[in-house]
Amino acid sequence: MKNGKRLPVWARTLPIALVFQVVGLSGSVFGSTNFLVPPGRQAQPLIIIEGPDQNLWFTEFTGEKIGRITTSGAITQFSIAGAQSLVGLASGSDGNIWFTDQFSGTVGHINTTGGGLKKFALPAGSHPQGLTTGPDNNLWFVDQKNNGLFTIGRITISGTIKEFAVGKNAGPFQPYYYSLAQIAPGPDGNLWFTNPQASATAGNFVGKITTVGVVTTGSTADTPLAVVAGPDGNVWAAEFNHVAKVTTSSMTETEYPLSYGGTSGITVGPDGDLWFPEVFTIAKITTGGALTEFPSTSFAAFNIPTDIISGPDGNLWFTGSLSSNLGKVSTGGSLLNTYALSIGSAPRRATLGPDGAIWFTENLPGRIGRITTAGAVSSFAIPTPNSRPVGIVSGSDGNLWFVERLANNVAKITTSGTVTEYSLGSALRGLFDITAGPDGNLWFTETNFKNGNKIGRITTSGSVTEFALPTANAKPLFIVTGPDGNLWFTEFNASQVGRITPAGAVTEFPITPGSYPGPIAARPDGKLWFLENTPTGTVSVMSTSGVQLSENPVSFTGGPEGLEVDSDGTLWLPQVYPNSLARVTAGKVVSQVALSVSNAGPNALVRGSDDKLWVVDFSAGDISRLSAIGGTGNNISATHMMLFSGAVASFVDGTPTAAQSDFTATINWGDGSKSAGTVAGPNGGPFTVSGSHTYATTGTFNVTATLTDGVDKTGYNASTSKATVK
Repeated sequence: MKNGKRLPVWARTLPIALVFQVVGLSGSVFGSTNFLVPPGRQAQPLIIIEGPDQNLWFTEFTGEKIGRITTSGAITQFSIAGAQSLVGLASGSDGNIWFTDQFSGTVGHINTTGGGLKKFALPAGSHPQGLTTGPDNNLWFVDQKNNGLFTIGRITISGTIKEFAVGKNAGPFQPYYYSLAQIAPGPDGNLWFTNPQASATAGNFVGKITTVGVVTTGSTADTPLAVVAGPDGNVWAAEFNHVAKVTTSSMTETEYPLSYGGTSGITVGPDGDLWFPEVFTIAKITTGGALTEFPSTSFAAFNIPTDIISGPDGNLWFTGSLSSNLGKVSTGGSLLNTYALSIGSAPRRATLGPDGAIWFTENLPGRIGRITTAGAVSSFAIPTPNSRPVGIVSGSDGNLWFVERLANNVAKITTSGTVTEYSLGSALRGLFDITAGPDGNLWFTETNFKNGNKIGRITTSGSVTEFALPTANAKPLFIVTGPDGNLWFTEFNASQVGRITPAGAVTEFPITPGSYPGPIAARPDGKLWFLENTPTGTVSVMSTSGVQLSENPVSFTGGPEGLEVDSDGTLWLPQVYPNSLARVTAGKVVSQVALSVSNAGPNALVRGSDDKLWVVDFSAGDISRLSAIGGTGNNISATHMMLFSGAVASFVDGTPTAAQSDFTATINWGDGSKSAGTVAGPNGGPFTVSGSHTYATTGTFNVTATLTDGVDKTGYNASTSKATVK
C-alpha cells in the first residue's frame, strides 16, 4: 500500500492483471496459436486447508488443479475439467473438497479421491474468491462483480445459492493472486471477510456477516488480506504492512508492524499463536502482541509464501505461490521440508533476436528461451542459479542482453546459446529492465532504493557505468530508447518520467501526482506512450521535451510488462483478464482480442520477423502467436438453373509471409447449400475465394465465405454479400 492505494505489479515486480473497458473490435479478426515452452504451465499453489481425510489440500491458481499432500509428503494432483483460475478452498460439511474458480464464475466440489466433480454457476459477471464453511454448515464465499459491487455468497451443499450485498464498491474486477478477498468463521459465530481490491475505492476495512445475511464493516488503518478467529476471542488479520487484532464488537484495531509485509494467509498454530506468511518469510505473533519473524534466509526457496494452515501433524504447512512449492515448518520456526510442484517455464519478457527468432526470459526456472517463427522452441540454462532473469533486448553486437534480478548480473547470450554474466557486485541493485541505446551500449534500470535507484550502462565488452537519479527512491522501472536519441524511463515511486542522454545527463519530468507510471514505448509520431496506475488507469502521451500532452482513461488497474506500438500508432497491451490483448488506437479507441489458451497470464509481447504479434504467456507457460485477417464479400449476379463460377470474397492476412496453401475455404451460398472454395493470391495476399454453384430458383440470397487458416488454426468469415439470381 502507498497512501492508502494498493500497489500494482510494478511495485512487487510480479506479473499481474489488467482490466479494460472495451468496445467491439471491427475490421480484422484475430486468432492465436499457442506454442508450449517446456515444462509449460506453472502450478502456483495458493490456498491450503486441512481436508476431512486428515490430509492437506491446495488450489493451483494457474495449474488448473487441486492438489493433496499427506503429512509424509506424498503429493497427488487432480485436474479440474474446465478450470480456469482456481482460488478458494474449503472442507465441506458433506465431506467434499469445495473450491471457487474466479474466471469461470463457479463454485464446485470434488470428493477426497479426486472424483465426483460438480460445479454450480454463479450469475454472469461473478468472480468468487475466498471460501469457507460457516457455522451453519453452508459454504460462504466472497464474490467480486464486474460492476464492482461485491457480495458475500452462501451456497448449501446441495447447490442453492444466495448472495448478500456488502454496500461497498470494489471497482472493476482485478485478479490479483497475492491479495484475494478472503472469508473465515469468527469467534462470535459470524463470518468475517476481507477485500483488498475494495481498499483502493472504498478505503481499508474488514467486514462480518451473520448467517442470515446482515453485513457490518469497520475501518482499518492498513489493508487486511486474510482473517482468522483468534484463541483470545478476537479476530486477527494479516495486512499489507501489519498484523492486526480486531475486536468482534466494536471492530477496534490494534496493529503490529511487519518487516516484509503480509500476504493472503493467517492461521492459529498448534502452539496457540497466530502464524502468517510474509513476502519473504514466515512469522508468528502471540495474542499478547509478541511478534517473531523468522530469518528470511531460512525460506529463500519460497517466492511469495501465500497461505498457511496448522496441520494434523503438529506442524505448519504453507504455499509458495511463485516458487510453486509447499513448505512444512515446526512451531519453533524451523523449515522441516520443501515439496516441489511444477514451476513451469514462466516466460516473462521477449524481444526480436538478430536471427529472426523471438527470445524470451524464463523468470522462475532461470533460463533463456528462443522460438522460431515456425514455432520451434529451445531453452538455455543460466549459469547462476535462482537468477530470475527479467528484461531482455537485442544488442548492437548481435547478442541478446538481459538482466538477472536476484543474481545482480547483466548478461548476454549468443544466438547459439552461450551465456556470459557481468556482476554488479554483492549489493543488490534490483535490476528490472534493459534496452539497446542509440550509442551501441545497453542501458538498464536499478530499482533497489538502497543500492540502486540508478540508470546503468554497459558496453558490449562488459564495462559498467551507473548514473544516480536526483530523486531519492524514485524506483526506475521501464526504459526505452526514445525518438530523440535519448533514453526514457519511468519512475514508479516518484510519479515522474526521466530522460538520460547517452552522456549520462539526467532530467526528470513530473507527471500526474500519485500516478505510478509503468511501461513506456516510443510512438512513430515522435512521442512516447506510457501507462499510469491512476485510480481509473490511463494511457498517457508525452513529448520529447518532457511535456505530458494527454491522459486517456482506459480503466486498467495494475499493468503489463510489455507494450508494442504499430506503425500506425496503435498500442497493444497484454491483459490477464479477460485473457486477451488490449488495443488502443492513436484515436484512443480501446478494443480487445481474446487469446485461445485458458488463463494464459499474458505478460509481454513483441512483433516478430513474420510481422505477427508474439505474446508471452507467463501463467500458461507458452508463447502465443497472433494473426489477423479481414474479409470482404463480393456481391454477385447469377441466373437460376445455370452454373455460376467466380470470386465471392477477398481476404487480407495479417502477415506478409502468408501463402495461399495456408488456407482452405467454404462458401455458404444462402440457399441451404455449401461447397468448398478455391483460394488464390500472391504470398502476403490479398487472397480471393472463388467457387461454383447453381441456384434452383430466382431471388436474393446471403452469401458468406469462410476462410480457415491452417497455420493459426482459426476460421474467419468475410462480410456477408448478396447473390442476385434472375
